[in-house]
Amino acid sequence: MVITSHTRIQIAQSQSSSILGKETIVLNYEVGNYYELNEIGGFIWSLLQANKVMSVDKIKEHLLEEFEVDESLCQKELVLFLENLFHEKLIEATA
Repeated sequence: MVITSHTRIQIAQSQSSSILGKETIVLNYEVGNYYELNEIGGFIWSLLQANKVMSVDKIKEHLLEEFEVDESLCQKELVLFLENLFHEKLIEATA
């Protein structure tokens, strides 16, 4: 799947997460893997938890407000991060 700025994202049902310090730990029940998200990854994860469904553009807006980052770099890194989460079945694209 190609993730674009208009793609709407939600957290997959087959996972559980917990915050430990500045890291977020996510467990995928389907495959039995766990993942450590850094502060920015955890920030994105918390946005998805709070809002249930968000567009990539909306996530990027929040990142630009919270962190000092170039907009084009933010877009590129955000899409890469979301593609990795999608590949690991931690998030899903919605209509």
